[in-house]
Amino acid sequence: MRRTRPHTVSIADDDRARVPFAVIGVLLLMSSVLIVATLQTRTAPEIDRSTELAIDRAEAYAISELRHVTVRTTDEVVRSPVTTVNSDLDGVLDDETALEDQTRITILAEATATLDGRQQHVGQGQTVEVSLPAVDDWTDTDDLEAALEHVTLEEDDGIMDVTVEDVEFTVRDEDGTIETVVSRDISVSVGTTMMALHERVDAYETHLNTGMLEGVDQREGYGYDLAKRLWPLVWGKAYYDRLFGDPADRAFENVTPNDHTEVMANDARLAAQQEVFGTQDEYGNRVMAGPVVCMAYDLSDSALDLGETYDFDAIADDLHPDENVSTVDELCAAGVISPDGDLPDMPTVEEIVLGMLENVDKNGTTQGHPFADMAMYEMEAGLGQDVLESEMRTALNETDRFNEAYLEDYYGDSERVEFDQDADPDALEDIQGNLGSLRDEAIQEIDNTDSVIDDVYTVNGKLGTVKNTPSMDGLRHPLPPLPEEYDASNHTEVDRVYLTTNTDVEGSIDKVTEDSSRSGLEQSLVSVDVEVEMRYETYRAWNNTTTNSSVDVWEHDNRYTDFTASFELDGEFAPGLETDPNSIEHVLDQGGSPDPYLGGPTNWEDAADEVTRAFFGQDFDSDSEFERWLSGRVNNIESRNDFRDAINYDSSFDEDIQLSPRNEGMLHTYIVWEDLFEIHNETVTEIEPVEAEVMEMLTADESPIREMDESIAEMEAKHVDGRDDFENAPDVARMEARKVYFDNMYKYVDKLASEHERMTTGGGNLIDSLLGGFLDSVNEIISGPMNLVDEMLGAGEELLQDEDDPEIDTPDVLNDVHVTVDGSPTYHTSQVAVNQTEVPAVRAAGDGPLEIDDEMNFAPMGAGYENEIGHPGFPLIPWPPLFYLQVDAWQIELEGEYARFEVEATSGDPSVTDSTTYVREDKAVTLETPDGDELGLGSTDPISYENTQTILAVVPAPQFLPQGAPGVGDNQHGGNAPGEMCSPFWDDTGPDAGVNSTQPSRESCL
Repeated sequence: MRRTRPHTVSIADDDRARVPFAVIGVLLLMSSVLIVATLQTRTAPEIDRSTELAIDRAEAYAISELRHVTVRTTDEVVRSPVTTVNSDLDGVLDDETALEDQTRITILAEATATLDGRQQHVGQGQTVEVSLPAVDDWTDTDDLEAALEHVTLEEDDGIMDVTVEDVEFTVRDEDGTIETVVSRDISVSVGTTMMALHERVDAYETHLNTGMLEGVDQREGYGYDLAKRLWPLVWGKAYYDRLFGDPADRAFENVTPNDHTEVMANDARLAAQQEVFGTQDEYGNRVMAGPVVCMAYDLSDSALDLGETYDFDAIADDLHPDENVSTVDELCAAGVISPDGDLPDMPTVEEIVLGMLENVDKNGTTQGHPFADMAMYEMEAGLGQDVLESEMRTALNETDRFNEAYLEDYYGDSERVEFDQDADPDALEDIQGNLGSLRDEAIQEIDNTDSVIDDVYTVNGKLGTVKNTPSMDGLRHPLPPLPEEYDASNHTEVDRVYLTTNTDVEGSIDKVTEDSSRSGLEQSLVSVDVEVEMRYETYRAWNNTTTNSSVDVWEHDNRYTDFTASFELDGEFAPGLETDPNSIEHVLDQGGSPDPYLGGPTNWEDAADEVTRAFFGQDFDSDSEFERWLSGRVNNIESRNDFRDAINYDSSFDEDIQLSPRNEGMLHTYIVWEDLFEIHNETVTEIEPVEAEVMEMLTADESPIREMDESIAEMEAKHVDGRDDFENAPDVARMEARKVYFDNMYKYVDKLASEHERMTTGGGNLIDSLLGGFLDSVNEIISGPMNLVDEMLGAGEELLQDEDDPEIDTPDVLNDVHVTVDGSPTYHTSQVAVNQTEVPAVRAAGDGPLEIDDEMNFAPMGAGYENEIGHPGFPLIPWPPLFYLQVDAWQIELEGEYARFEVEATSGDPSVTDSTTYVREDKAVTLETPDGDELGLGSTDPISYENTQTILAVVPAPQFLPQGAPGVGDNQHGGNAPGEMCSPFWDDTGPDAGVNSTQPSRESCL
């Protein structure tokens, strides 16, 4: 029986601007005029109360249905969310808001099917019909766009507000006559996790595709999670092999095998789920158990000491459900499994990572003698390593600091420091170009001793005191006038002749050729006085214009002018030396010791002559010779500038003039073989080394190598006194050579330290050039993942444990939200494909969940690596004495895809009876329209990812740490390790994986 609703409405509750009849009665009694005015101002006719009530009931019904439609739609849409929009629906669904647009069109279709045209009997013979915004043709994009303008959706903090605008309510009486038509907007609000799940799944896919550099910089993303696992793994292997390995039997032929990468990639992917969803696939730990045990077992045979901690065969027996599998070797051969029951006590990825890091933190020693040797090479062109070794090796071997093995490494006699120059010739050529052929230049081209002798036997000539700048005391040619007795108006000048004659030259040039009490390193060497007398004559001729006769009048006049100059030429001996001596006993005089050749040292005795020659263009032995030279140059002096040019006067004269010792070859031999070798021998055997950690060598803003300067300074202070009083030029040259020798040591310390700092802190560097386009910038590697390695050495456990417990933000209306993650397959293997029997979610591309294909193969992951250099790596300075660090790099590529990925959320919201499950898989998405047709909206794409790790490993060379097996990198040149390898299904991940892709590809796969 239908209840009849009371025909009363509370004024307080009424919001429809109705005027109650009681109020109208009062108004009628008050004033008929007021009534008329009131009626005239109403904008719409009053609707009968029964009609209004009918509309209210219909609206309430429509709201209730819209709420159910919205709840159903949110649950349905997330099971097939559109991620790629059908190109035919451009303008209807937008790529950026595909899910929201899909929800709107689905709500419109569902609501139309549920409400449009629906009639409701409301009593008293009345019916109400509901009409939604019309879509004449559900395949017409214009109709769809127009209709969707009436559907709005807003979601904020888990509350979704849906409004359908312009819903019409038509009220008819019992005869079917329309009583009224009202258009209203109907809105509902529902609590839903739809958008939260959508955003989290999007975030998860973004997370999986966040690369290494960006991820490490932001401390989040799959690239960061991978770096925390792969960098310590690679570094741990490289350092174990370097520090404890046998050169004849290396622990790791290959440093980045794809099966190890696979394990770390899966663990990082599960960590990504934990970071994004606050939970991870509940089967994750189970399917990871076997691969982790196998990798730990593989590593425990070499770099990871776990054999005494775990019984691997017992673990394998507990893990595998097959009774016939009882050893770890059998377990690892069996493939991925999902163990039953409680997992046994077994190694973890965290334990593996931290264990591998224990191989890395080692100290090394930077010796000073390589810098001394480099300095010595520069003191004698062509000295050569063989000569230096013959001179120094015995002395070095007699010290407690060096053993024979170290010296074999240092002098290049050991195979431990051989480098395969053919490994990557183009890259090596670039590197050696950056170094400027350091070794060849030092040994073959540079001879600092010759340069020292030249510098010492140099005098800098320059204009000194000027008593009288070149000047003239009179004018030039006079101009005789026309005599007064001639009428100037009748005479025209017809000729004029100038004559210039030198009438006298006086010149003197006085040179300082002996030392005196005024002798010093800078003094006046030449005094010059010049006086030139010039006679200037003028002849003029005029013609009488009235007679047109020949010359009628001649006049002559002359004038004498003196040109004078008086100045000095100074000389500075051995300018710009590093020693900067205070004084020298013998400068212009011969004499002094040491005397490495017969006869006394000439010192700078020819300085005055050479300064004179440099200034005037020739030397003069006497004043008369100087005057004869002047006489040939002053005949046509017309001006002060002519006079300056005639005497070669140059106010800017400042010229280094090269002198030479009596016997330069003998002086050179004495300095190098008698003095410097004695200093060098003492330096290489006594200079203090610098202690440093390898990680400090890798990460310090200022290279620890610079500390060598202090040790050099101690030796320099012992052997160099740059400001002492010297006897003569050879004495200065000897001390200057010592100073240059030690300066060379500082220079090579700075060169190596600067290259080191460019590697660790910024700027273009050798590794950039070596790796070419392989890396955009090694700087980013140094400042990112390499710093991460250093950080993990101190806090690796904390960094690995800080990967869980985020929460999905939900509103209060959604209570006790619980999220579960289910990825299919859970474990992404890179070596074999899976089928529908093993992973039920496997389907062909675009197939739905009901499609069955037992033959379908699905490849979850592809992995590949490329070793850029190969063993033994590239020395940062390609010369054995300065190897110190050797570098190699690996490019690791990952690609993967889920057959199905779903996230389920349940809550206590009373409007949600079932959980909300968001699903991503490869399938087409369609919408059933109200007329029963299928409208293709687009497709749901599976979760897929691509990621890259660029791992740079730097290990100490024998010169820094003389132990173990020198070198870093895959043994592709001396063994069987391929320099490039991809997993069987590389570049073929997903459904329809090639059935023939069963062998790793070794060449050109990346």
